[in-house]
Amino acid sequence: MARRPNDRSSSAPKAPSLKVEEKAEIVVTRLERFIRDHRTLSRGVSFRKWQDLAKSEIADLLREQESQQAQDHCYIERTLMLIGAGLATIGVWGTALALSMAPERVLAAILTLLGGFIVLWGVGALGLRTPFRQFQVDNARMALERVRSINKTVRDLEHQLKKRKKALEKELDEMPEE
Repeated sequence: MARRPNDRSSSAPKAPSLKVEEKAEIVVTRLERFIRDHRTLSRGVSFRKWQDLAKSEIADLLREQESQQAQDHCYIERTLMLIGAGLATIGVWGTALALSMAPERVLAAILTLLGGFIVLWGVGALGLRTPFRQFQVDNARMALERVRSINKTVRDLEHQLKKRKKALEKELDEMPEE
C-alpha cells in the first residue's frame, strides 16, 4: 500500500505545543519511515517522491502551527469578552442596588451574582488552560520518546539482521559442496 505524501500516520503523535526541535524530529521520523517503506533492494526512494513528501510534511506542520495560534487567539478573545460582559453586569446591577434604584432588589442581586459567576468562570478558564495544555504536551513528549525508542530498536535490529545475513552467507560459501 503506497502512502501518499499528505497521509497522516496513525502512530505519529499530534504535537499540541511541542518545541520546534521536537516537531522537526517528528517530520524527520516521518520522512525516514517513508524512505524505509518505499525503498527496494535495488534502489532507494526517488528524490522527487522524497521532495514531495518533505514539502507536504513541512507545509502541514506550518498549517498546524497557524491553526493553533488562531484557535488560541479566538479562545482568549471570547473569554475576555465574557469577562467584560460579567463585569458590566456587576457594574450596572451593583450600582442600581447601591443607589436603591433597582425595581426588584432580588432580581438585581441575582443578576449581580450571575455576573460574578461569569467573571469567576472566565478567569478560572484562563487560569486552568495552562496546566491542561502542559499535561497534553507532556503526554505528546512521552509518545515521541516511545517512537524514538522504537525507531532506534528497529534500526539496531536491521543492523543485526544484515550482520547475521552476511555471516550466514559466508558460512554457506565455506560449506563443502557434495
